[in-house]
Amino acid sequence: MPRPNNTFMKLGGVPVHYDRYSDSRYCYGTRGKPYTFYCTDEFEARLDACFSEVWRICPLGRAEVITSAGAYVNKPGAHGAGRGFDLDAIFWPEKDFVALYYQQDRGFYIGVEAVLRKHFGNVLNFEYNTAHKDHFHLDDLSEAGFSTGSRARVLFLQMAIAFVFGNRIALDGAFGSETSTAARDLLIDLGMATANDVRTRGAVEKHLS
Repeated sequence: MPRPNNTFMKLGGVPVHYDRYSDSRYCYGTRGKPYTFYCTDEFEARLDACFSEVWRICPLGRAEVITSAGAYVNKPGAHGAGRGFDLDAIFWPEKDFVALYYQQDRGFYIGVEAVLRKHFGNVLNFEYNTAHKDHFHLDDLSEAGFSTGSRARVLFLQMAIAFVFGNRIALDGAFGSETSTAARDLLIDLGMATANDVRTRGAVEKHLS
């Protein structure tokens, strides 16, 4: 597909660097170096709003650098449509957040992903498959929101239940009875629903959506 004319070098006012060079000074896990990324105007606006919200919500405030494996790529799918972005890391003065190190700070990782999911229908993460262990893939080819039929979205719910709220649950991406019950109990505990509101699995699904 033709490359979009629109370019960006910052998101949410923060420089976006490319970090997949073979040079160890600019490879994955470093701050990379400045780069011109391509995507559609609409997708850039969505990315910009997303990262601006991360800065507002995060106690660390605005970051210094975002690193990425790329946006537009001449291939089928979201990247080829100029509507995909791969997030490798975010660097604050006080903290380096690198997607590959998810297991070292699961709570922070899930907090970042929670904001990403408010803006993008497709978010693929560390638990999704091997290809996404070192970055988040974001695209807007579907609308944001919860869906029990989406393995990626159910995985995120299970990750939050397990690692934010401390309830043991399998991370299998399936909205079965275990996940439905755990989500029901959590909705009640958080005051987001009463027991009568979520008596059935369908009611639980509705409240999550």
